Amino acid sequence: MEKINCPLSERKTVLKNYINVKDYSNTKEEFAIVSCETTNFLFTNPRPREKDISKYYDFEDYISHTNKESDFISKLYQQVRSYSIKKKYKIICDLINSKKILDIGSGTGEFLRYMKSRGFETFGVEVAKKAREASTKNHKLFVKESLSSFDKYDFDIITMWHVLEHVYDLDGYMTKIRCLLNNKGVLIIAVPNHKCFDQKFYGKHWAGWDVPLHLWHFDKESMQKLSKKYGFEVSSIHPLYFDSFYVSLLSSKYKYKSSKLIQAFFIGLYSNLIAKFKTGEYSSLIYVLKKVV
Repeated sequence: MEKINCPLSERKTVLKNYINVKDYSNTKEEFAIVSCETTNFLFTNPRPREKDISKYYDFEDYISHTNKESDFISKLYQQVRSYSIKKKYKIICDLINSKKILDIGSGTGEFLRYMKSRGFETFGVEVAKKAREASTKNHKLFVKESLSSFDKYDFDIITMWHVLEHVYDLDGYMTKIRCLLNNKGVLIIAVPNHKCFDQKFYGKHWAGWDVPLHLWHFDKESMQKLSKKYGFEVSSIHPLYFDSFYVSLLSSKYKYKSSKLIQAFFIGLYSNLIAKFKTGEYSSLIYVLKKVV
């Protein structure tokens, strides 16, 4: 395990415990999430060392790497993903006409496959060997293991769909991404939002914490600070409506040891309604970032 300082602060700051959460999906180990007194940013601390993190991903239910459809939650995930891909495509087409795209954390390649079918020049990064091999074999995609493989590329669009919260070297990734993106390009980041209602309802059982796989726990304020630090500005924010239902279903399973389908549905619905008409704090948010040049 290793302890770290707040990555959004320029100096060592005071950290206070925010909440303790178990790894409900796998090892059942407990991890602390801390808050930086200077930036209010939440992050898992201490965290497993990068060389040790693979064991926490080693379970059958990690759907984005396996593409499984063997139970209700997995099937729901597949349905939500299909809808979300089309929404992501629309957001991108409304933003930019250029079509050279890099998807970081491309998983089994469904998003890039869809973009390729719509005429985009597609590239991917995926560290998980099985998922990477599935995307190249099944969809004939160009996917590399590391971001460092793309030294001489000039991308119009870089996407990270629920990936940034997993990245160990936040500084290195954000610096590299800025270099890879052309001056008129856009960076699109989707992350869970811990200020949503479903987090308030489920508390330490909220699936969006997902420790220790999720190292960083974002909200609008921390995303604004991250963007500014690396020479970006947030130009727009979009909700991912279905995430509240999926996250509530998982959270219900963690809290009650079985999925309370009806309750989870209404918590997800109420979370979206509260966000739409009052707070703007959806379960997951898509941030569109543009370079400040």
